[in-house]
Amino acid sequence: MALDHKYVVAGLMRILHVITAIQKAAGTSVFCCELCNELARRGHDVTIAVSVFSIQEWYETDSRVRLVSMNDIANGDERFDIIHMHGLWQTELHHFVKWALRKKIPMVWSPHGSLTKWAFRYKWWKKLPAWCLYQKRDLKHAAFIHVTAESEVADVKRVGLNNGVIVVPLGVNLTDDPPVARLAGRRVSKMKRVSFIGRVAPIKGLANLLRAFAVDEGKKKTWERDWRIVITGPDQEGHTAELKSLARELKIEDYVEFAGPKFGDALQAAYDEADIFVLPSYSENFGSVVVEALAHGVPVITTKGAPWKELEEYGCGWWIDVGIEPLAKALAEAMSLTDDERREMGERGRELVKGKYTWDAVATKMLKGYDYVIDGWQ
Repeated sequence: MALDHKYVVAGLMRILHVITAIQKAAGTSVFCCELCNELARRGHDVTIAVSVFSIQEWYETDSRVRLVSMNDIANGDERFDIIHMHGLWQTELHHFVKWALRKKIPMVWSPHGSLTKWAFRYKWWKKLPAWCLYQKRDLKHAAFIHVTAESEVADVKRVGLNNGVIVVPLGVNLTDDPPVARLAGRRVSKMKRVSFIGRVAPIKGLANLLRAFAVDEGKKKTWERDWRIVITGPDQEGHTAELKSLARELKIEDYVEFAGPKFGDALQAAYDEADIFVLPSYSENFGSVVVEALAHGVPVITTKGAPWKELEEYGCGWWIDVGIEPLAKALAEAMSLTDDERREMGERGRELVKGKYTWDAVATKMLKGYDYVIDGWQ
């Protein structure tokens, strides 16, 4: 099929991103919106189609990015050069695939971690029927599947998909201000912070974090004098209440703060105020909060459920097995370092981000993928 659209000829494209909603506290939304922002800044004609509009939860997008409903697109006659789908399982996406096939527009698909073993098994009784009825077939129509880490390539093959795969990580908006300058005068409490930022959900392994903090009674008394755990993010499935109950059971409730969701400057301050960032997840396709923490000059502890071997390779954190004991050991090491030692680790992390994880680098790599698809579609 020949594409004669003027944007392709001019080196620019009309790109449609399809996602059910663009919520502030969701990694899927972050990737979709920030990629669209960067593409729009480069002059491409970018539209995001959503099925759920909730003004209070919208992730901020560039004024040049158009937001519309899926129904408006499906009922209209607009022409796009490529469609980028985000997420799995939702029937709204399935119906949109039918529209894209009728229009003969090539698709790229980002599962955003939904094909990992842990995610695939979570609530499998809902996902398995959808997989058999439509989801696998829909994915097979994608010109290629986008993943955020090499570890996800195996997940694509494991579920029986033979599509081409492109690996493009998540990015970050890196500021020029050094973290120390941003933090000056901001912190009120002298307590140091072990920080988690993200959805407060079972998959994040936060129960392991609380147990690791309290695992050794002798060490715990020392840690409690100087440290507290700060958990920032929206609750999912009532998990915050479960964690508060566990903190009381472990007798560390006075040293665990549940800060709730934060956005904008308040969220940036939460990263700035962290001394150590911990993502103790059972499974992550990428872990965008790791990039954010590194960009803020904070050393990171995360599990091998996330694809972050680079933390050890670049000397900016700990990459550990999932579980309480490995986490307790890493916490002990991180908290025993001096402020200067942790700061040096954080600076190495910022250098890693500068080299690989800016949105400019992400958009450049994704555009190469789009170009490859469109060239092959002609």
